[in-house]
Amino acid sequence: MKELAAKSAIEVVFYAPLRETMEEIVAEENCEIVQLDGDGETLKATIKKKVPAPEMLKVPPIVDYPTEEGCFLRGNDYSPVAVVVLLNAPYGILPPEVQSIPPEIEKLVRMAIETGAALSGTLQTENIGIEKIICNVVGNPNVRYLVLCGKEVAGHQAGSAVKALLANGINEKRTIIGSQAVTPYLFNIALEAIERFRKQVTLVDLVGEMDSQVVVKAVWSCYQEEPTVFKEHMLRDPGAYCQTGIPARLTGRVAHPEAVEEWELGDVIKKIEAEEEGEVPVSAIADKARGKRRDEVKEAIEPGLLTFLRKRLIKVSEELADIAKLLPEEAEVALARVSDMEEREVKVAVEESPTILFFKNQLRGFHSVIAGLEACNQDICHGGKTLPLAVNRTIKRLEKIKGDLEQAALSADERNSLMARLELYLRRAEALPQEESP
Repeated sequence: MKELAAKSAIEVVFYAPLRETMEEIVAEENCEIVQLDGDGETLKATIKKKVPAPEMLKVPPIVDYPTEEGCFLRGNDYSPVAVVVLLNAPYGILPPEVQSIPPEIEKLVRMAIETGAALSGTLQTENIGIEKIICNVVGNPNVRYLVLCGKEVAGHQAGSAVKALLANGINEKRTIIGSQAVTPYLFNIALEAIERFRKQVTLVDLVGEMDSQVVVKAVWSCYQEEPTVFKEHMLRDPGAYCQTGIPARLTGRVAHPEAVEEWELGDVIKKIEAEEEGEVPVSAIADKARGKRRDEVKEAIEPGLLTFLRKRLIKVSEELADIAKLLPEEAEVALARVSDMEEREVKVAVEESPTILFFKNQLRGFHSVIAGLEACNQDICHGGKTLPLAVNRTIKRLEKIKGDLEQAALSADERNSLMARLELYLRRAEALPQEESP
């Protein structure tokens, strides 16, 4: 048996009374009996060399781990699992402090730590919240599983964003591919950290699960040395990731990603890239972007004008429908007056030049938008919108139209007429509550 190769086996036949002696000899030679057959008088043993179990690699996390603060608890740094509990709160409201978390959520967080998780905390937002999780996970190579549980976050859809990120990654505009979230933008974290996060962890999807015992079983299964069945997963502790931890932190370049419009993404990405390279002044990027938008306006006032306007009006009507659902009864009279005004304008619009038609159609929807916002001058929450955020977005769009109007080929009288109307909307919008600037 001393000359027995690691992966080979031998068969030995011996008298049954010698079984105990044979087992002692096999153990002394660092071998094991993998199969034993016999007919009573004699036994046949299949013997193999013992293969030592590979030593599980564990490494310390980076210095200053975890690098980002948040609503989470820290447990065993050498555990292979982190737990994320989805936290429902009104869209636009920052995650509450730990002491104000609903009891059932706090129970999930604490029991995960008590069972042996490395980190356990809550997630509300589909952008900065996910970025903080990435920073803290990639700082500890021992974390190889992400258990995602709790009820999906209304409006934010943060759970679907995490799942889509791990499955699909992000596109060139730093948007999570396939996410159902409102603003799944990862502007404030290095691309290296995002890719490392996707490679380092495996998702254990328990979205919708609020049973603490199920979450406890998931955590326990993740740190077993032998493969363990949990639901559709086969879990075991694989040891630390093959590369050292990454000291990732949020850059703070975009403090309010939830306020970024889809049409702004290109400019935001250029700004981020310019700052990363440290070569091109951000102001130059902004000037170039404004010039590009002016060209787009000129191109829009061409044969494709009607198609362009149709799409814009459909977008405005969808947003108005969202706001209308939130309006108190006192807003109905104001909106009725606005509707009469719009009907009169539509009758004469077809007789005007394409340029004037373009800007009047751009401004028309703001009659109802501003009236609706003024009527809803209180905190509102529906479909991922709050009043201050809705006001910010309205002001941003009006300012964009203003910049385009300044460059349009119109007579002074026509431009002044439209500008006076636009300035009125701006003043009314700026008098409403707004999200604080970073």
